[in-house]
Amino acid sequence: MKKSFISNISIIFLYFLIWVYMTYPLILHFSSVMPGNGGDEYLMTWFFWEFYRSIFILHKLPYFTHLVYYPHGVPLYVTTDMPINALIASAIFYFTKNLILAFNVIFLSASIINAYFAYLLACDTVRSKTASFFAGIIFAFSPILIEQARWGDINIWSAYGVPLYILFFNRLYKNPNLKNAILAALGLFLATYAGFYEFTAILFLYSVFFILYKYISNYSDYRKSSVIPKNSQSNDIKGYKIKSVLNNPALNRRYLKYLSAMILSFVAVSSPLLLPAFYYVYFKPHLLNFNPSLFWSKAYSSTIISFFTPPFFNRLLINFTKAIYFNGIYPIMYRGANSVDFLGYIPLIFFIIAVIKMKSVKDKEIKFYLSAFILFLLMSLSPLIHIVNNIRVFDPFVYLLDIMPVIKDVQESGRYMIIGFLFFGIICAYGIKTFFDYLGGKIKLNVRAGGSIKKALSGILVILIFAGTLAGYSAYPFEMRAENVSKGIYILKKEPYGAVMTIPFMQGGFKMYEQTVYDKPMTDGYIIRYGFHDLYKKYLPERFYSLKGIYYTGNGINQIVINRLGDPSDIARNFKYLKIIGVKYIIIKKTILSQEYGWSKNRAKEVLSGLKRDGSILSVIYNGKNIMILKLKF
Repeated sequence: MKKSFISNISIIFLYFLIWVYMTYPLILHFSSVMPGNGGDEYLMTWFFWEFYRSIFILHKLPYFTHLVYYPHGVPLYVTTDMPINALIASAIFYFTKNLILAFNVIFLSASIINAYFAYLLACDTVRSKTASFFAGIIFAFSPILIEQARWGDINIWSAYGVPLYILFFNRLYKNPNLKNAILAALGLFLATYAGFYEFTAILFLYSVFFILYKYISNYSDYRKSSVIPKNSQSNDIKGYKIKSVLNNPALNRRYLKYLSAMILSFVAVSSPLLLPAFYYVYFKPHLLNFNPSLFWSKAYSSTIISFFTPPFFNRLLINFTKAIYFNGIYPIMYRGANSVDFLGYIPLIFFIIAVIKMKSVKDKEIKFYLSAFILFLLMSLSPLIHIVNNIRVFDPFVYLLDIMPVIKDVQESGRYMIIGFLFFGIICAYGIKTFFDYLGGKIKLNVRAGGSIKKALSGILVILIFAGTLAGYSAYPFEMRAENVSKGIYILKKEPYGAVMTIPFMQGGFKMYEQTVYDKPMTDGYIIRYGFHDLYKKYLPERFYSLKGIYYTGNGINQIVINRLGDPSDIARNFKYLKIIGVKYIIIKKTILSQEYGWSKNRAKEVLSGLKRDGSILSVIYNGKNIMILKLKF
């Protein structure tokens, strides 16, 4: 027991060291810098803060807020609220008052747990700790998860419930009992509420595939092992067929009993979150922007060439990547954080070795994981299999994405490769084990010195495989962001309570992070998975904003451009409406306005004088280089 404990701690520590390297130099700025490129990391900290504020200050469930889209508010049941991560972050924030530190602690811990649970799943099949260690690396530090981390999507990075669920869901089939049922339900709960609801859909698909695969496999084996006498009557043959169906282990009463226990356990524990989410998705769908078309799946699907091309964040292989992308032959469509699918050249070698060696009957589990890998790889290429930019072939999975409940809610189909990398890692681990078994059989040294040489050679090969795998996935130096909150925001914090409007109205995570500092409701907002275009239209008069909408550009990047109150003179024109919704402060983003609308000192004077003519009392409480903050009194 002691030896096993020390072994597990050692493995966890090694994963920690890998995380330090892959995210370096984040460890040197752990409490002050956000990992990522400025995508959603600041928005995620807002969710942590809103959760903390609801639970610890207002003492209410954190699933409706008036802090954004004030005064109407918006429900949060189907957002990236991550209640498990938010609860952990709340505890850290309670003692430190540092949201960035809370975010980074979760980022670090989720990374290690991702790797460790994938390692445990691989061990269950591969039966080699050394080989299974690489399965943890391939899953936890796969380019698709690294890219999600670079975008700040901590909910998708927190994927550890996925391997945990698969581990105990598979064990439940082999050994149906309450322990495996409860632990499988725990894995599903973590996948959903530490991670993202899309993981629930992905695991639902996996579960159906697993049961069907086992049923067909068992049915085939039963027929092969049973011989029908040549003189059998038709009734005998019919009875044989019925018996072969009913005797299938996939229909075993004990298995079905504990499978039901697993589902009921998950529903019972999740019901406070699950039932309202189900209501907003399926009974009140107009509020949500859930897969209105196949646009998102098209925009964020994988391409076949992306599996063999190192990502741009890999500085070690960047020249090779540029040569593929920009040689005029492969005009690859960049598909954002959901299509960075590079498998790695070293893992691919062992993947091929594993496939070649999958011939014996005892390798059934590995054959299943290969089938699962192929399934989810195909799903990631949906709804049209893109080979390169505009070269594509018909994909039958388009019907699954557009018709089937739950599955169609995985809008970014490239995310199916998150679980694909898990299965890829297991197969690679099997290939590594097979390679070392073969090598051990070829090198037969009986003397003691020879045994030492054999161990040394094995150690060198392990180090080379380790270094090659990390080289293919390397994100060093990791992209980070440290955007400073304006001094004016801290001044606004000290002002009396009142609604804040930001001009121009715009989506973006950093303005949500600013709200965690000034601690007042805002009239606009940015809540993922909600049709914020429709929310603005619903809550504001049409004249109050300028909407450019969603369009799909030639380079494959989906761009959403929303400019509210685009012309600053609209502030004065709509001033009466500001009074109705209770706006007390206006934050003017001078830098953005100067770029978009020619904001200048003279223009500012015109706007301010226009407001004063309305009869209001207006004062400037802060006028800095980038922002101006106005205080209104009616």
